[in-house]
Amino acid sequence: MNAPHPPWQALAAEDLRALAWLHTQERPPEVLAALYASGFPATLTLVGADAAEAQAMDAALRALASSRCEEDAPGALPASSADELAADYAAIYLTHALRASPHESVWRDDDHLMLQGPTFAVRAFYRRHGIQVSDWRARADDHLVHELEFVALLLERGDEREAARFLKTHLLAWLPDFARRVAQRAATPFYAALAGLTLAACEACQRRLPSVAALPPVVADGPAGAPGCG
Repeated sequence: MNAPHPPWQALAAEDLRALAWLHTQERPPEVLAALYASGFPATLTLVGADAAEAQAMDAALRALASSRCEEDAPGALPASSADELAADYAAIYLTHALRASPHESVWRDDDHLMLQGPTFAVRAFYRRHGIQVSDWRARADDHLVHELEFVALLLERGDEREAARFLKTHLLAWLPDFARRVAQRAATPFYAALAGLTLAACEACQRRLPSVAALPPVVADGPAGAPGCG
């Protein structure tokens, strides 16, 4: 007898963790080419292969894979070099040269600063579910990677209402602006596509979850009283 298919929540969690992995650190071209060879992004549950965001990622990865094989298909995107990918990653996630911060607080704080009220509201949400990040000084609680992984965890636990609430109150309150900025300013097709694909996956996830109200703003502890991150 065939084994039952995993519930959609588990598959969606896998999608979000895969996307978080791509945002976590710079991945060299050979790793991205191997990812493409494994079937990504067609393997995603939340975003169909015919979606524009999936097609953009497919084209970017296909160009990288083709360059590894020294085979350029007609009409293919030019492949980005390792140096170009590294520079683009740094511009988005490290130096903020693109002014497209991967931290919620920068987008939602009135002064566009890190480690402000939105960060501590996210931390408070994590705490209610027994979660803390291991070194918030290296990667703050409201970093895109942590927020994606938190939604994945809630889905794995079967807590659909809280996953929906976190998406509405936090992640999807700023991710559209981040994705739009990166898509407009990224120097490589891969990072432009990754931003759009991440947004499409989160929006698709939200559509499959219950309709909930966003939480009101929370006054939370500042850095001195907060646990670490990672």
